[in-house]
Amino acid sequence: MHTPYQHTHTHTHIPATNTHLTRTHSAITHTHTGSAVFSVAKVDPATGEIAGVFESIQPSDTDLGAKAPKDVKITGLWYAQLKQ
Repeated sequence: MHTPYQHTHTHTHIPATNTHLTRTHSAITHTHTGSAVFSVAKVDPATGEIAGVFESIQPSDTDLGAKAPKDVKITGLWYAQLKQ
């Protein structure tokens, strides 16, 4: 009777020539740029309050280079109160 351990010495190493395997096992940290646009919708000079909307488009996570980044669009409201 043979155990799997007895046959481990017969297994040969096959180098990873597959591009997908190479990318998933190589940690690559590139920086990507995004963009953001802020618009002012309302201003109250008496209280110093301003508010508006924003839209940001930025690349997604790449899992350290294993995946191609996808554009992520984020929209929302913003608010601020200015004090002197």
